[in-house]
Amino acid sequence: MKTLLHNAKVWLSGNLFCDAIGFDSETGKIIFTGTETEAKKIKSGYDEIADLKKKLIIPAFADGHCHLIKGSYVNSQLDLRNARTKSDFENSINKYKNTISGGWISGGNFSESNFKEKFYPDRKFLDSICPDIPVIISRFDMHSAFANTKALELSEILNSDEFTTEEIIKDSNDIATGELKERAREFILSRIPPASLDQRTAIANDEIKKMNSQGITSISDITLYEDLEIYKELIAQNKLSLRVDARLPFTEFYDLKKYQKEFADLTDLIKFNSLKAFYDGSLSSKTALMHTDYKNAKHNGIKTEFVNSGGFEKLAHEIDEAGFQMSVHAIGDKAVTDLLDLNVELIKKNGQRDRRFRIEHAQHIRENDFIRFKDLNVIASVQPSHLFSDAKTASEILEDPSIEHNYKKLFDIGAKVCFGTDFPVVSESPFETIYFAMTRQANGFENGFMTENNISLTDCLEAYTINNAYATFDEKQRGSFKAGKIADIAVLEQDLFELSGEEIKDVKVLETYFGGKKIFDGR
Repeated sequence: MKTLLHNAKVWLSGNLFCDAIGFDSETGKIIFTGTETEAKKIKSGYDEIADLKKKLIIPAFADGHCHLIKGSYVNSQLDLRNARTKSDFENSINKYKNTISGGWISGGNFSESNFKEKFYPDRKFLDSICPDIPVIISRFDMHSAFANTKALELSEILNSDEFTTEEIIKDSNDIATGELKERAREFILSRIPPASLDQRTAIANDEIKKMNSQGITSISDITLYEDLEIYKELIAQNKLSLRVDARLPFTEFYDLKKYQKEFADLTDLIKFNSLKAFYDGSLSSKTALMHTDYKNAKHNGIKTEFVNSGGFEKLAHEIDEAGFQMSVHAIGDKAVTDLLDLNVELIKKNGQRDRRFRIEHAQHIRENDFIRFKDLNVIASVQPSHLFSDAKTASEILEDPSIEHNYKKLFDIGAKVCFGTDFPVVSESPFETIYFAMTRQANGFENGFMTENNISLTDCLEAYTINNAYATFDEKQRGSFKAGKIADIAVLEQDLFELSGEEIKDVKVLETYFGGKKIFDGR
């Protein structure tokens, strides 16, 4: 069916607009963009014609960094995102406890930057609420957590000698506080009995529908091997209404072609052309690798065990030689510098080519490194919504908090920046992301944090659409409106260009089209 949306405000790029867009659900492609006068001349060739009454139409959003399967499951667990007091924790945990019958309590996603009073959600605190149920609650950054005694005992983590004192935190009496970082957190989470395949598929499907309702039709997904069976189920049930750029761990490199072939026989909606690794940790846990020591500390963060072992560098060279793309987590400015240096090494060894190497987060960038992003064609894949809590944390633990989320300079020099959320660390809402990018509102900063780094609306939209398409080598297929490109389209209830940054966070989607087919109708 051919559809013509006219009398609209169709955003093309920058400050360029047209009045109408036409597309074909059979081919899934855009066939027309133009003026209202031009639309009237061709409307007889369309099966469905809709007067949009000046509504804003934009290319559907792509989330440049999310954890779809894992995130949807986390979202079904205990939610402490808005917890601000000790009572909030107690009430939320008790309420959630009453909804389950046995098993573990996990989830959380709390942030100390939200706290209105000082308290430590350690094992003693959690034991006072749940002495007989294993509990592990994670910080929002997904790099650290707190567990109660029951969880520590059932997991037998304290009997293991493979973890460092930086991973299992102990008090002055050498007793575990329940605070766990990086591998220790993952170890306990791995001991939780998984939900059934049907349950996890249903949860993922609900999240996909929610993303569609927010105008999202594409994602760069930080994919785990165990996620693949859920994707297969979604495909079999014809419920995958997202284009998925799957980024498996580096360690899956030797099996990547197998996954490519396996899924090519099932769908063209998921592809495997990139691999993901962690170079350092997170800011809030002081494991992000910085050039200088943390305030009042004698350390500057960590490199992951994968990096320290030499495994990362070995695989990075093999992956690059094979022609695949890489996405590497780097929060600290030293981690960013190291990865830019790695790109220089790759060019020397394997030659100049269109790598589009991605640094995921690029949360702190030192002055000398900005131009290197552009010169090396390295993409900064950033998440502006993290600023809400990171600003306060940076002010407390960094000697120079001005480097926090300072990637506005990359836009200014013409380097490539793409936007994502890191869902479920924060909401999957693109409007919330744009709000934080435009206003830099943050907890504890009434007028915004370092607002000289505010990003314009047009830069935000391009980072969420065409730049995200570029970051996955798809700019010729999607991300902007042009005849022959995929008709992934979002119709908004309000005009972003007529709103303040503050107002944008509450914008709603009226309709979402996926390959020319309407998959969400908010009327």
